[in-house]
Amino acid sequence: MKLERLTQALLVAGLLITTATTASAARQRGGADPSPAAADVEAVSNAPAITCPAGFYWVGATLCMTGALGPTSFANAMAYCQAIGGSVAGYGAWRYRILYGDGIAAPVGWWLGPITADDNALYVNSGDVGNFDGEGSRFDSRYYACSKG
Repeated sequence: MKLERLTQALLVAGLLITTATTASAARQRGGADPSPAAADVEAVSNAPAITCPAGFYWVGATLCMTGALGPTSFANAMAYCQAIGGSVAGYGAWRYRILYGDGIAAPVGWWLGPITADDNALYVNSGDVGNFDGEGSRFDSRYYACSKG
C-alpha cells in the first residue's frame, strides 16, 4: 500500500514538473500555454486519493466505508470501528456518499456517530436525504457502517 501511494505521488510530481516546464518554455517563446499534460494531472487528481484498509471500500475520492455491520449497541459499534481503523459512519460521511460517492443514502434505523449526550446517540430516523438524523438510546441494538477519511 505504501508503494502504491509513493508511486502515485511520484507520478503526480512528474506530471506537475512536466506541465510547469512545458508551460514555462511556451511562455519564454512567447506562445500560449499548451499544457498537454494538464489533462493527465487532472486525471490523476481525480483518482482515489487514499487506499482503503481491509474490510473498507472506496466511496468517492476521499472516503472509505464498510458494508452493513451489527446489530449491536452504539458503544460496541464505536469500539469495533476503532479496532479496524475507522469510526461509526456519521451524518457527514453519509452526506458525502450521497453527494460525491455512489449516491446511496444511510439506511433507516442505522447508527450515526458520535454519541450526542449522556445516554443518547444519533441514528437514521428518516429516508429524507436532507434530514435523516435523530436521537435515541445508545443502548439500543442497531446496524451500522464504519467509515474512514
